[in-house]
Amino acid sequence: MIEALFFNETFNGNGRTCGTCHPFTGNFTLNAEDIAALPNDDPLFVAEFNPNLSSNFENPTLMRQFGLIVENLDGFGDLANVFTMRGIPHTLGLRLSIDSRDGPRTGWSGDGAPGDGTLRSFAIGAVIQHFPLSTNRQAGVDFRLPTEDELDAMEAFQLSLGRQEELALPLPLKGVVALRGQEIFNDGALGKCSACHFNAGANANPAILGPGAGNLNFNTGVADLPDQPADLTGELVPPDDGLGSPGDGTFNTPTLVEAADTSPFFHDNSVETIEGAVAFYNSDAFNNSPSGQVLVRATGSGIDLEVTQVIAVAAFLRVINALENIRQSLELLDQSTWIEASKDMRRDLLTQAVHETDDAIMVLTGGGLHPAAVTHLRAALKLTQEVLHKHSKRGALIQQAKAEHEQARGKLIETP
Repeated sequence: MIEALFFNETFNGNGRTCGTCHPFTGNFTLNAEDIAALPNDDPLFVAEFNPNLSSNFENPTLMRQFGLIVENLDGFGDLANVFTMRGIPHTLGLRLSIDSRDGPRTGWSGDGAPGDGTLRSFAIGAVIQHFPLSTNRQAGVDFRLPTEDELDAMEAFQLSLGRQEELALPLPLKGVVALRGQEIFNDGALGKCSACHFNAGANANPAILGPGAGNLNFNTGVADLPDQPADLTGELVPPDDGLGSPGDGTFNTPTLVEAADTSPFFHDNSVETIEGAVAFYNSDAFNNSPSGQVLVRATGSGIDLEVTQVIAVAAFLRVINALENIRQSLELLDQSTWIEASKDMRRDLLTQAVHETDDAIMVLTGGGLHPAAVTHLRAALKLTQEVLHKHSKRGALIQQAKAEHEQARGKLIETP
């Protein structure tokens, strides 16, 4: 199976796989809480137990405290001084977020892949950056490069993850707060969010930024925020110059449908909550940034939301995230009933469904939203966990779990 390559193949390197940083149990990303739960001999921590990687390969302090990983996007010539510290982006919905009129956009700055910027090149760059046995990074000695067939398989697997279609906003949401948040999100004079996040995705609104714009890069001023968590530690954190080498200070647009359960936010993990991420766009850092000033010139003003409006936009993002969790849970439950599914495959599918359901609960309760939906989701979670441990009545339990998910969805959105 092609996912085995993603989760198990080390490419003769230090023990890491793609799944080391992008596990399915963490929505294909890792945060500091996930990292704290790992055993000390996990390959993520090779810099702590491999003497050939003990210097200038990772910063264990920043990794463990803030989930930040060393990236050498400007080359490996000066490992001690030329690097950036970045969070781990999830790999969900990539089919909908890579293309732009300026070419493929991967990674936080849009240049996470060496060469042509494609997912295939992204895989090559990841092996060279994160998998080597030593910082010499010599192909054939410190790692082996993926074959063409392996690159094809990993690309196909990553493109299969998460949503395969964009939302079509506005949605007939039932919650009054989330519904108002959607209105603010789409209001070109108030929230102005949909200009860059059309349909809450990663692509620009073609009516505003031109047809075929796709996933664009912007300098939003995140790097100018004071008291960045990583900076407070006293560790060396060079300025991140974004796209290019030398960089132009821009970063590409992330999708928002999957945002609420993939915190922390921004390329430097500087904001922990979805409410904080929305509030950032009220800040002087954003409104005075190059992108903020473009918005001012285009609309006559920056973004200035009241705290209740920030909460409403965040509620909207929480609800659409929960709806995506429910969609994926239902799909995974269906797949677990396929005749050709092996015992191991069924276990993996059901485990993923558990995590998706748990995420939906976390996302909604984190915003104090839709307690009736949460009750149904908790029932679905309990039933799915029961399926994992029972061989009898599996089909009936899965149908009950699906019914609870449908009930939860019906509390969030008008359904046909």
